[in-house]
Amino acid sequence: MKKFEKMSGWEFTVFFLMAICAGAVIGIGGAASLLANALLGVEGKLIGAALFSLGIFAIVAFEMRLFTGMIADIPTLGLKNTWRLPVCFIGNILGVALTSVVVYFSFLGETVSAQGATLILGKLETENWALKAFCSAILCGALITVSVKSVKFAPQKGLSATLGVVLPIIVFAFCGFDHSVANMMYFYYLGECSWRVVGYILLGIFGNIVGGVLLPCITLLKEKSLIKTEDK
Repeated sequence: MKKFEKMSGWEFTVFFLMAICAGAVIGIGGAASLLANALLGVEGKLIGAALFSLGIFAIVAFEMRLFTGMIADIPTLGLKNTWRLPVCFIGNILGVALTSVVVYFSFLGETVSAQGATLILGKLETENWALKAFCSAILCGALITVSVKSVKFAPQKGLSATLGVVLPIIVFAFCGFDHSVANMMYFYYLGECSWRVVGYILLGIFGNIVGGVLLPCITLLKEKSLIKTEDK
């Protein structure tokens, strides 16, 4: 079981900076994905999904702090450490905002921002968008957990940890499942501040949590059952 100790001021600063960095690389992957979708049509969706996986790969490789990745630790986090989740999310959306601004004022700005706004607006204007957003976020959360947990479990089975990290991300990005952090880039470009936008953001967060904790909870129950079996 992973233990979480009390942070010093310096450790908190590093934690928050790593959360900002995580948001920034998610934004870069998101920008690349939007560009591929805008320029390459149908094929661009798959290429964009592969490009988006760069963000998660960098986060895992450099041990950055991503909200949807930390969700997998909720079953072992403990109540005293739950503050890490909202702090991480705030850092993530700051990082995404930073990347969004830089991309917007770059040569890619017009194409990427238009594609991002169109993508999220299409979802908001779909019938029963709230239910669809929640279910979509659940599926995304589950795949993110598979991705971040693959670093530990894949090598034990003789499998590639890199492939284990990247493949679930390509699947969720290709399917267009809702990632609460990545979505912030699209909302920034949409430029709309309304109750439906707030609702969509909250549904994305809660859906990611529901989907993200399923596998860790089942794994924890499995470990406990094995311990009880050995004790008999």
